Amino acid sequence: MKTKLLLFGALLACQITFSQEPVVTDTISREQLILKEEQIKAEKARIEADKQREEALKQAEKSRKEAEKAQKKAEKEADKIEKERKKMEKELKKAEKEKKKLDKAIDNSNRIKDKINDNKKDLEKDKEKFAKLQRKGKLSPEDEIKWREKILKQENKILEQQMDLEKAQQKIKKLK
Repeated sequence: MKTKLLLFGALLACQITFSQEPVVTDTISREQLILKEEQIKAEKARIEADKQREEALKQAEKSRKEAEKAQKKAEKEADKIEKERKKMEKELKKAEKEKKKLDKAIDNSNRIKDKINDNKKDLEKDKEKFAKLQRKGKLSPEDEIKWREKILKQENKILEQQMDLEKAQQKIKKLK
């Protein structure tokens, strides 16, 4: 009986030892689980923060690109306006140059008209003087030839000036 009792006690002790869960291991497991859960939460928060930072970087890059695009567009517009301004200045200079040419041609035409009128007056005076000398009979045949040559030269000069006047008037018509 003692042996049976001893055997029964040993069996009971073995049964109790094997059937019990270690208490220390269980607390460590809960602490590890809590720690792991906190680590998982921290990792999720870090991942979320990384995503938000990447999103913010993408938005900043997008805004920067849009700003660059707007700046390039504004520069293109400024270049276009500058080209238009230069074109207008060029056209204005061309118009001023044409106006000066026209004014110069008109002045030239008026100057030629004045010369023609002066030469016509001189021709008339010389013709009257020649006729007066001829009536009085004070001209020798040589003097008469000289006077006729002089009158003929004046008439030719007037004709040349009239041709110049017509050229000047055609130039005026062309410039208008």
